[in-house]
Amino acid sequence: MQVEVDRSSLQEVRALLAKFSDGASRAHARSLNKTVTKSRTESSKEIRKQVRLNAAYVKSLMTITKASQKKLQAKISTPSRGLLLSRFSTDTSISGDKTSWLKPPAIPKRGIRVKVKPAGGAKVFDGDSEIEGKPFYIVLPGTSGRVAIAGRRSKIGSEGGRIKVFYGPSLSQVFTDVKEDIAEPLALYQMQQFEKEIDAILRGF
Repeated sequence: MQVEVDRSSLQEVRALLAKFSDGASRAHARSLNKTVTKSRTESSKEIRKQVRLNAAYVKSLMTITKASQKKLQAKISTPSRGLLLSRFSTDTSISGDKTSWLKPPAIPKRGIRVKVKPAGGAKVFDGDSEIEGKPFYIVLPGTSGRVAIAGRRSKIGSEGGRIKVFYGPSLSQVFTDVKEDIAEPLALYQMQQFEKEIDAILRGF
């Protein structure tokens, strides 16, 4: 068997390889960016199975850093600080963002009720061993009227002050717990997107 390659065919092959060499990094970046966007959506679903937060709020705390051809890395960042426990209040005017408080709301007769997990019932929050008396509401300064659940410490805290603001789990903590569950299907999704992007680039897109 004898194969002949003329000069024009060789030039076409070289041009295709050169285009593909550049296209591979473009396809990789595109597939990473599609995957990280899908990852935020899927992570939000899994996070909301663990903690009782609405989708818009979870999305607002998940920051995407997109990949480029020079830096083939995409990531999601989440706050490491715990979420205000008031975010899990059963009173939507306290847990949500639609109400801006000028002064703290009154303590309900049944006590301050919170529900952290989607399943199960709400619980009355009685504080912890660091505070004396019952917890109460305060309006946090510099937060456009955000209400927090706080208590008066029996001793001055390590950072000073007698007031302790209560926090629940951090979004970073919950994200770490769920990301292993979605890692494998997302790896498959990225591979599929990479193949599609390579095909698109070879077709001139």
